[in-house]
Order: sequence, then structure tokens, then C-alpha cells
Amino acid sequence: MATIRKHRNKWQSIIRVQGHPLISKVFVSKTDANRWANLTEVKLRREDAGIIKIKYPKFEDLARRYIEEISVLKKSYRDERSKILQFIQEAWAVYPINRIMPHHINKWKDETLKTLSGGSVNRKLDVISTMFTTFKREWGYPVDNPVLQIRRPKKAEPRDRRLSDAEIKKLLFGNRTSPIMRSIIQISLETGMRLSEILRANHEFIEGHTLKIPVAKTKPRVIPLTNKALKLLKEAELPFKISKWQVSKQFRKLSIGYGIKGAVFHDCRRNALTDFMRKHGLNVPETMKIAGHTDPRMLLRIYNNLEAHHVAKKLNS
Repeated sequence: MATIRKHRNKWQSIIRVQGHPLISKVFVSKTDANRWANLTEVKLRREDAGIIKIKYPKFEDLARRYIEEISVLKKSYRDERSKILQFIQEAWAVYPINRIMPHHINKWKDETLKTLSGGSVNRKLDVISTMFTTFKREWGYPVDNPVLQIRRPKKAEPRDRRLSDAEIKKLLFGNRTSPIMRSIIQISLETGMRLSEILRANHEFIEGHTLKIPVAKTKPRVIPLTNKALKLLKEAELPFKISKWQVSKQFRKLSIGYGIKGAVFHDCRRNALTDFMRKHGLNVPETMKIAGHTDPRMLLRIYNNLEAHHVAKKLNS
């Protein structure tokens, strides 16, 4: 408890707190003596209670630390790193992490939705949320997660875009398509592999009519290959020396150049998996084995683009 007393024409403030040595200081003004005593006593008691004021670092500083210590250990390192570097460019990145409020993230979300889909924005929000969880649980900063207090954007309906035979012909045989892009597109259409899996493929992973995929989205797997897929893989210069971002960018350019609207590279995978069921007559479990899906609903909802006339034809065959 603080004591204020007159001392040689000045005012002495004396603080006695159990567990701490006596502290005193002399002031000209009694008001200053009282103010100092109150602030010092509160500080000592906060230290004892373990609630001393914490110095919170800026978001951009912890973001760089997160990249170096957490992201670098993930399979999605390059993708997550790219997202975080974009966050660092935002105005709120210079704020201490305890000053980043839900309205800051909400405003960013609304602006980002002008150029990206709800699904893309949600994936970015997932990264921010995971970062704040790490700040609190692993690095000891008692901060609230601002992402948990905002309304998430609605996810768009699953894509059902399928490349037509004419569009595939343009992509494979058009004079704008480079040999490496032609090879990657052909392998995708014949195997149904994800782009990241295609780019990691290597001749040493081929055994008979199967291909081992040691690094996949969920867990390592082995997929069966058609004769054509086996031939394409053996003739390709594996692994491909191109990033998935470059492939996606070049695919967009090709689509624009050939007048193909609304297509992305992942549509090749959708074509392949649908054809496995429609043309090759594979059932759901067999197609899941190739696709690497663990939930049949994913395959049935998104990839099995069977149209009514296909079913009618099968019924009457």
C-alpha cells in the first residue's frame, strides 16, 4: 500500500507490497507523488498476478517468423507462403497482433471478394485463422482470433465444367501449345492426377501398369495406368521442370488464345475421372482408387458429370 508524506518541503511516496522491497521516490508535487505511487503499485501487483503488460509484435514480423518456422514444414509451403506474403502487403499488417480487430479482416474480406470467389477467400481466411491460433497456443501471445468473429463468405457451387472434344483438340494440337504443356495436359486427361502429382511424377515410381504417388494431397497412393498413360509417362522427361503456377498461368493463356471460356487446368482431371466412369465403366470405388478421394460424395457431386442422355443410352443398350 502506498504512503504519501511531506519530506523536506517535498512529497515522498513510499510503496509497500508484500514480497517486494520497499520502494520510495520524492516529488515536488503531491499530485505527481500520488500518480507515481498508483502506477507503480498496479505494475507490481500485475507482475505478481502474471498479467504484466505484454509487448505485442507486429503482424508482419510474426508472419515472417511463421513462414520460416511453421509453413516451411508443410507440403503446401509454397502456396501458403504466397498467401502470407500477400497479407504482409495489407495496411493492417503493420499493426501489433492484438490491435487487429474483426472489422479489419472483414473489410479485407469484402475487398478481396470483388476479385476472388468465396472458396478462394475462405482458404485465405483459413491461413489467417491458423496463424492466430499459432500465435496464441504455441508462441504465448494471448490474442483473440479475429477470423472467428466474422461471417464467412458462401462457397460457390461446385464446378461442373467439362472440356469438350473440340476444346481438347485445340489444347493438344493447336500451334500455341508448347511440348511440355501438351505432355502435361495429355497425362492429366489420361490419368486424372492432380497437377501437383503430375509435376512430382518420376520414372522410378512406375512399376508395371501402376504409378506410385509418394506425396499426395492426403496420403501416398498407387494408381493404375492405361496403356496410353503408361506410354505418355515413359516418353515424358520426368520430373517436369515447371511449377504448378506456371502451368496454371500458361493454361489460362492457351484458353484465351483458343477462345475457350471458363476453363481451368483442374477441368482436365474432371474430364478424366468422368470418362473413367462413363467410357471405361469403372464403378465408384474403382474411380476413387484412381482419384485419391476418401469420400465418395466428392466424386459423385463434382466429378461424375453423367448427363441424362448417357444414362438413357445405358438403360437401352
